[in-house]
Amino acid sequence: MALPNGYMIYLLRILAAQGALASVYTDPEGFSAGFVEAVDSQHVLMCDLTPWGQIDGWRVRRNSDILHVLSGEEYEQRLAMLLAYHKQHHRCFFTDAPAEDTDLMLSVLLACKERNEIVSVIIGPEMATGRVVEANGLRVKLRLIDFFGREAEEEVITLREIEILEIDTQEEKMYAVLEEMEKQRM
Repeated sequence: MALPNGYMIYLLRILAAQGALASVYTDPEGFSAGFVEAVDSQHVLMCDLTPWGQIDGWRVRRNSDILHVLSGEEYEQRLAMLLAYHKQHHRCFFTDAPAEDTDLMLSVLLACKERNEIVSVIIGPEMATGRVVEANGLRVKLRLIDFFGREAEEEVITLREIEILEIDTQEEKMYAVLEEMEKQRM
């Protein structure tokens, strides 16, 4: 794992303060575009957009995975046009942005627990989806949701292993629909 680039963190903090659209390139071969909302020394929280200019929830990524950041380029300009066309606006995850010295990953997980949000945790090729049962500075315990939207076992995940934390993306919305369908069957 590479050490976070101080300039990259500085740039992400400026983009967050400006509320600007940004494209973030990550290792390996990852890419996302959206609004940078919060940054700490380890993570960045973004409101991500689809390539079609629609909001696709939030993602928390490790700063050390970020290779390159662009803003104000043609791609971000096109996304802004499409966002306006769809009459969508940047939705902020937090009412008040957390302080820079706050553990961003933990703050997001605790907010998701409080809101009873479905989250997805990505570690390498593996993904776990469920609701946050508890979280501390070292681990998160998820109540998993199975392939058909049914409640499953609990899993404890070490925070430092998490590459991406997803909230309210198409993936989690799908599980919410499946969960609702399961409840209606009962």
